[in-house]
Formats: sequence, structure tokens, C-alpha cells
Amino acid sequence: MPIDISILCRRISPERTTLIFGAGSSIPSGGPSGDDLSKVLSEKFEIEITAPLPLSDIATIAEAKSNRRQLIDTVSQLLSPIEPMRGMLNLPDYEWASIFTTNYDEIIEKSYKKRKKALRTISSNYDFSNQSSLDDQVLFKIHGTISKDESTGHKQRMVLTAADFDQTTEYRELLYSKLTDQLLNNDAIVIGNSLQDPDLKEIIDEIIKIKKSKGAPGTIYVFSFNKDENQALVYESRGLQVCFGGIDEFFSALHSQQSPNKLLLTDSDDILDTDRRVHPATTTVSTSRAKRSGDLNKMFNGSPASYADILRGWTFERDFADKLEHQLAEGPSRIAYILGAAGSGKTTGARKCLNQLVDREILCWEHESNLSLYVDGWIKIDAELRRTKQTGVLLIDEAHQHLHEINKLVDEICKHETLALRLILISSKHHWNPRLKSPNIFAHGVLYETGSLTVREIDSLLDILQSKTEISDLVESRFTGFSRSERRNRLLERCGSDMFVCMKNIFGFESFDDIILREYGSLNSDYQETYKQVAGMQAAGIRVHRQMVIRTIGIHATQITRYLDDLDGIIEEKTISEKHGIYGWSVRHHTIAGIISKYKLSDQDEYYNLLDRTIELINPTYFIEVHSINEMCDMDRGITKINDKRKQNILLRKMISLVPQERVPRHRLIRNLIDMEEFDAANSEIRLFEKELRTDGPVQRYKVKLLLSRAKNTSGIMLEDKVSITSEAAQLAERGIDRFKDDKNLYGTYLEAGVAYYRLTKNTEIFDKAMKSANNAYDRILDPDLKRTIRVYQNIEQRFSSSL
Repeated sequence: MPIDISILCRRISPERTTLIFGAGSSIPSGGPSGDDLSKVLSEKFEIEITAPLPLSDIATIAEAKSNRRQLIDTVSQLLSPIEPMRGMLNLPDYEWASIFTTNYDEIIEKSYKKRKKALRTISSNYDFSNQSSLDDQVLFKIHGTISKDESTGHKQRMVLTAADFDQTTEYRELLYSKLTDQLLNNDAIVIGNSLQDPDLKEIIDEIIKIKKSKGAPGTIYVFSFNKDENQALVYESRGLQVCFGGIDEFFSALHSQQSPNKLLLTDSDDILDTDRRVHPATTTVSTSRAKRSGDLNKMFNGSPASYADILRGWTFERDFADKLEHQLAEGPSRIAYILGAAGSGKTTGARKCLNQLVDREILCWEHESNLSLYVDGWIKIDAELRRTKQTGVLLIDEAHQHLHEINKLVDEICKHETLALRLILISSKHHWNPRLKSPNIFAHGVLYETGSLTVREIDSLLDILQSKTEISDLVESRFTGFSRSERRNRLLERCGSDMFVCMKNIFGFESFDDIILREYGSLNSDYQETYKQVAGMQAAGIRVHRQMVIRTIGIHATQITRYLDDLDGIIEEKTISEKHGIYGWSVRHHTIAGIISKYKLSDQDEYYNLLDRTIELINPTYFIEVHSINEMCDMDRGITKINDKRKQNILLRKMISLVPQERVPRHRLIRNLIDMEEFDAANSEIRLFEKELRTDGPVQRYKVKLLLSRAKNTSGIMLEDKVSITSEAAQLAERGIDRFKDDKNLYGTYLEAGVAYYRLTKNTEIFDKAMKSANNAYDRILDPDLKRTIRVYQNIEQRFSSSL
């Protein structure tokens, strides 16, 4: 079955991964699909299509009917303006084994140029000699590039027509030979829009042929933007692994899986590169609005107007948008929060404002609400805006979903007198009002409420209906016979009573999830108990959902609706996965969950019984519950709140029995056993771990700690034995660093071994070697936590010196 994006990103190492961008992979940045390009050429060159034709045939006909220069110019005019967006801007953050593409556009090149990172592009056999540095990332363009063609004075050809394919056979064979070499040592990810695309199928078939003929050991992944379970089964039967998702989600997940030290530090003119981890979740308005095609049907069916829709003139004037523009461009307020019912035009009005601000040369962005808000990155961007004396505006829709992060961001930007980053927050009252918010939102913010349309707004709407036939065609037929005056009267009447219906009839409406909250003290005893249990589990790191509630709390399935209704304002249910039937339950804020757990589950036995019952009833067929098991092992919550480690170990063993492939519960059990000086039991757990899961960084660390603890705490053994055991521990640490060089904690353990060896021998040799290794690692890893560890041991080193 298709794998999850997080699994894909965990399995790969960029430096050992070849990326192959296939047909349609540029669509998220505004590029056309193959079908779109075929349509443009057909219309431009008046080609009558009576049966489906591949792009190469259509291009061949176009060239025959006109000339090659006009064909190339047409393609270039369509593809040249495309700019990399969001996730694609993160491509240069990693050193990939190699990058291949079948696309003609240059968004990959532009992405590297924006980062000021070297990229060597091979688009024909003429480019093979252009090797400036062995360290440069190399891009192989299998079908050439839009900027170079014989018709424009270059030696090479874009591989577009049937004749082009014939004439470039040797070049493409050379590239596939290079790809063969890459697959012998690396994994590969083929990225495209649809598994049904014939061009994507062609390159996948070529890769399968390479893998079979050469016995390439690497794993081949197919990453498709559009889900097609049937075609996925076909590819999986041929030995490939399939993953569905978006390019933005891919790079967002990759950033979360890869250590920060793997991110490359380069300069760029894009202020978002102050911390590139914001890119996958951020739309730059100036780039987005350049995509002028728009999608009226999508807007009509309920989506907010896109920036392109707004530029097309498909939206009417909103009074609050004009006021908002003035506030953010000229006023003293840092924050605007827009509240209103779904369908009242909150998002569209805010986007209209951003469009107007961009015209004033103000930097504007919009956060992708389905992805996490990376607060630390935006804090850095705020600092950079202040340093460069610029203003930026960030729009956060569905703001209630990100309030914890927003509160932190607001508090930070409000510390500074100089205005830099400003925020537009969008929500609805019943989502927004019950949640905890920073006082700074109110101290430095302005509220805008949407509701019934004003007379001016309705007049603007009627103007659009009269001037835009593509919109008037979508309006309900009951409006078509009325005069403008009568239409205006009816809209005034309907907007005064039901804004939702009015917007649905004209443009469609925005969907939204109901979130209801209420104060704890107003509940009866039954509901208080439910609230306590849900909050306690949530505070322990458990991802509570409907089926878990039925199992652990004992609410009957038929009573779920009643409980949610009666717990209105306390517990929210939201869809996590319709496909798997998972509907999450949570209290309104993690902080509140922690408070309830602290005071209502303060008795250790009661808290233990809650976790014990939950673990006993966990069903690991739900991926969310497997995640909960790992979260319960967190050092700051969950089972660590139980003081008795023996009771902790009982719960950990139950977890391991449920999900023996999960590493975290095993790590925690081994650590506990070492702390409890149960060395034989710890050693047995380590051997089982290595046998079943293979050694990882934490287990290597625990092997060292086990030896150090034995040397320190085992009674009756001679000093020379302690020295020997400690020396063995240091050797284990050194081997672990060679194998897991990016595990910062191993360096601390190595230093710990050095200290133990010194205390036994007064010899600093091991410690000095460990300190040098740690300092070298810090220069590479750049993790402040490692620097703090180094400083701690430097202080210890000073005590060494004073004692000599």
C-alpha cells in the first residue's frame, strides 16, 4: 500500500537520493500540465484534434504548419514566467545525489539562483564539459531547456517534436546511463502530477528496466500529487513504492525529519530565507498573483478567491478590506483579526487587501493553514525586517488552529518598538472566542467583523454581475429576469437575514469545521469525568480520538453525538482521516489539558490507572495510536510523571508487546533499567533490540552508559577492572560517533566516558579526544544543545586542571 510522506522522508537521506522530476511536477509552482501545453499549442497553431495525441505529435504538427522558432517561442512564453513557489524553494536546502527532470521549464534553476547556490545544468551533450566544481549540485535535463534551442541560436535542441526525440537519442541514453550508476548506490524518487500521465509512465518504465537489468539495490519511490490507488497497485506489483501528497507537504515533512545541521546555510535576496523552514507552508503573494489564469468554478463552489481570481476582477469591493489596507500600510497597529461566519468573505477580503499592499511594494505572505506555523522562523524574519527597515504582512487563515504558535509569535514581535512584521488573523467567533489568546493581540490589534453586505458592497457586486459574463452565467436563474434595482432590493433583503445563503447563490460558500468550547466548571459530574479523562490523556501525549474514547472511557457509540452536544464548548471533534474513520477529540488548548491533569489527576495511582487502562486498550492498527505510544514516552509528560520507575517499566513492557517494532518504548525501558542498576536486564533488552531492530544512536549511547554504570556501581571489582570497563565504554562511544556522527548526545556520552576515565586514572587522553570530537561536531551540527554540553564539560576540565 502507498506509504505516508513522513515515512518516505524518514527513509531517505538526501545525499543518497536521486530526484527525478517528471511530467506535471511543476504544476504546484503554476506550471501547465502536459495536457494544458498540448491545448495551448493546438489552439495557437489551429490544430484540429480528432483523437488524443501525445505532446510530441502535436508539437511536430505545429512546427510543420508554422516554423520551429514560433513553436519554441510559444512554449517559452508559457513556461518562462513560472517561478518556484513554497516547497520548491526548499530544494536547494539539501545536497542531493543528483537531480533529473523531463520538464522544459527552469524553476529548479531559478530556485538555486534565488539561494545563490551553485547548480550545474546539463541540458544537452554540449554541457558535459561545463564542470566548474565537483561540489556543485548537478541537474540533468533529459528533454532540454526552454532557454536553449537551435532556433534561438544555440547548438542544442529542446526535445519537443518527434524528430527531436530521434536526434537526441544518444544524449538521452547517456543520461539514462548516468541514472543507472546513480541507482546502483542511491534511492530514487520520481515526482509527477499523475500516475496516469504517459510521459511519467515512460520514465518509470525506463527506471524499472534499469533496475531489473542492472540489479540496482536502491528503492524506487513514485511520488504523485494526485491519488490513484489502482495505478499504485500496478507499480507496487512491479517493485516500486508509491506515495501520494503535494510538493509542499513533501518538503515540510522532510524538514521535520532531517536534522537542522543538514540544512545548508547560504545567502539569498528572499527575506524568507532568513529561515527557510517557513517556505513549504508559505505563499508569497507577489509570486502567487502572477498566476493570472484564476479558477472561477473553484471559487463558485466555495473556495475563497485566489490572488489570480482577484486580479481577474471576479471579486467585489469590501469595506473592511480598504480599512485593513490603511491600517497595515499607515497605521500603528501590528495585528488585525477578522471574525465572521463562514461564507462572509473574510479570506477573500483579506487577500484583496494583500493584493493592494503588494501594489504599495509591501512584502506579503499567506500561511498554508493545513501545515504547521513555524514560529521561530517568523520570529527571525521579523528581526530581519526590522534590520532592513522593511514591512511585511503575514495572513494566517483558520487562525484558531494555530493559536499556540500565534501567541508566541505575537508576544515576541510586540517586544520591539519598531514595527516590522504585521499579522492578519482570520477566524469565526465560535472558534476564536473560547480559545486562549495573548493579551498582546488585543493591546496591539484591531478587530474587523464581517456580516451583512453594505449598500456599497452590493452595488459593487451588481457591477461585477453586469460586467463579467463568466460570473453572471453562474448566478441562479431567478436573478436573471430582474432589473438592477430589483436585484439590489432582493440582495439587500437576503443579506440582511442570511449572509451564507447570499454568498452561496452568487459565488458559493466557504466550508468550515464546527469547534465548540465551554468552561469546565459548568459541567455535571458525568461530563466532568469525561473531560478529565480526555484532558488527562491529551496531556500525557495521547492522540485522543472517537474510537479510543469509546474503548477507554466507556461511552457508547450511540451516545457520542449527545456527549459532543452537551460538552459544547469543552471538547471538540475534528476529522483527522475520513478514510480510516479517525475523528480526533481534544480540549481547547494543551495548556488547559495540562492544568486539568495536574489538579484532577494529581493522585499517582489514579494517573497510573488512566495510562494503564489506555495502553491495555490501544489498537495499533490505528496509526494515531502508535504515535500516541511514542508520545507517552516523552521525558516531560506521560509515563515519566509516574514517580515509581518499576510501574513505568510495566507500562513500557506493555507498549513493547503491542508494537515491538517501535524503538522509543524500548529506549525508555533500557534507560530505566540502567538507572535502576538492573544491568543484566538492560543488557538483555539491548541484545534483543539489536537483533530485532538493529542498533541506533540511542542504543549505542545506552551501551556506553551501561558500561560506565557497571564500572562505577559494581562492588567488589578491582580498579584495573573499572579502568578496563571504562576504556571499553569510551571505545564504544567512539565507534558510535563514527557510525552516527550527527547524534549530538553521543558526544556528551563520549565526554562522560572521558571524565570517568580521568577520575580512575588521572589521565585526560580520552577526555581530550572526546572534547576535540565534540567541538568538531559542533562546527558541523551547529546545535546549541551540544554547545551547552561542551561548556559543561569545559567547566569540569577546569576542575581537572586545578586538581593537578
